[in-house]
Amino acid sequence: MIRINGHEVLTDSKVGVKYALVNPHLLYETIPSSTAEIPTFPAVRQNRGVFGYYEEPQAGNYLPELLYQHFHNGDLIREGYFLLTEASLDTGYKGAYSDRLGLFFGDYQTKNLREIDFGTVTPVLPLAPVNSVAGETAYCYPTILNDFYYGANGAAASYTGRVNDYASGSYKVSPKTPMFFACWVLKRIAAISGVTITGSFFSHPVWSKLILFNTAEAETATFSVANHLPALSVVEFILELRKVANLKFEFNSVAKSLTIDFWDECLRTPTNADWTDRATIGEIKTPEPNTRLGFAMQMDGNDGLTKDKPAFLADFISPEVEGNGPAARRNGIATVAMKFSTLLTNQATGLPMCRQEGLTSKYGQDAKPFMPRLLFWTGMTAGMPVASATLDGVTLTPAGLAATVWKETIALRTRMFYLAKKFILNEADLAKLDFSKKYHCEGVDYIVAQVNASVPVKGVAECLLIGGV
Repeated sequence: MIRINGHEVLTDSKVGVKYALVNPHLLYETIPSSTAEIPTFPAVRQNRGVFGYYEEPQAGNYLPELLYQHFHNGDLIREGYFLLTEASLDTGYKGAYSDRLGLFFGDYQTKNLREIDFGTVTPVLPLAPVNSVAGETAYCYPTILNDFYYGANGAAASYTGRVNDYASGSYKVSPKTPMFFACWVLKRIAAISGVTITGSFFSHPVWSKLILFNTAEAETATFSVANHLPALSVVEFILELRKVANLKFEFNSVAKSLTIDFWDECLRTPTNADWTDRATIGEIKTPEPNTRLGFAMQMDGNDGLTKDKPAFLADFISPEVEGNGPAARRNGIATVAMKFSTLLTNQATGLPMCRQEGLTSKYGQDAKPFMPRLLFWTGMTAGMPVASATLDGVTLTPAGLAATVWKETIALRTRMFYLAKKFILNEADLAKLDFSKKYHCEGVDYIVAQVNASVPVKGVAECLLIGGV
């Protein structure tokens, strides 16, 4: 049964819906969408009422967004949106399925963070190292070593060389650059765009302390949040965070919800689903040519300490896989390019450091850009408000991330292969399909990459599996 806007529509019983269900967790530059080939709905009285008699010229152009739900024996196979493309009393109602992931955040989808009205903040004086907005931990003022904040004018400004300079329990005269927590910004994006964002990312003991580095000075008592955020669009922001922490996104466009968890944790989860008894005889197995993963961070060319990439931030490439040497041409590298990077640490003080002109109206520096960078807020240490590239064993460098949040994914790359195989799946199997889980078949565990099947089921489902998990 197919419902449009909650109302059942009549369909040709001989024609099913062809689904191409795609795993959304395997690509990092985009969130792939599943697709569906929906048959034409006949222009019978019941369907005409559902579609508001749109085929009539007098109905005008307006057509609201149509909720699409496909049920079978009480199981919800798929839900999303139906986009009407053609209406005729003779040929019926034609349209396309969409999960609207490309419009999940609505008008804010491609909007730059620095152009969004996140509101203003008026810090309570005297400044506290960590500050809340409406009861939520929002931003902090970690001390940053930067002897070039005012460029050649540092001496004239009586500048100490420290941003957010703190001593003896209070902040001293220095540039004040608030740094917002990534979790708080995500929650604000959700509130502004009318969606819900939840997940273990927000409660994680390390990643919940992630902050967005900022060189823009808050020069007035009340300042705009947007001026202190990186120049990334909303989609870029969440995708770039995903690359750093190897996050897993679960979108529900109908419920307008996003759940953010960790992909490596899914790979460590035991396999508890078995499709062996659903497998048909025969398959096609192909190798994954890119058995190595590489990570590269974009440096801020305005920072004199990192524009020539230092060893601490060097690109990482996982080791070659034994037996897949150059002759076999199966030691290719799949590179994850990250727009976020981090700061170096001063070994004497343990404070993060850079050598970069700040974004401030003083001395004509109101157009000095800064690139996206991340730190962990580590709290007060020896009487200092400290942020760091490392927290509890996780380091925000290519090598550091490879050894922690990307460890299982890198290991999978060394073993992975593809298996094209047909399975006898019923509608309940399709309804319960979870791309986050691993499925067992004939002695091997797999991740399901794609399932092509029709509903009602009248044949086998064509599946692409990733083995080696």
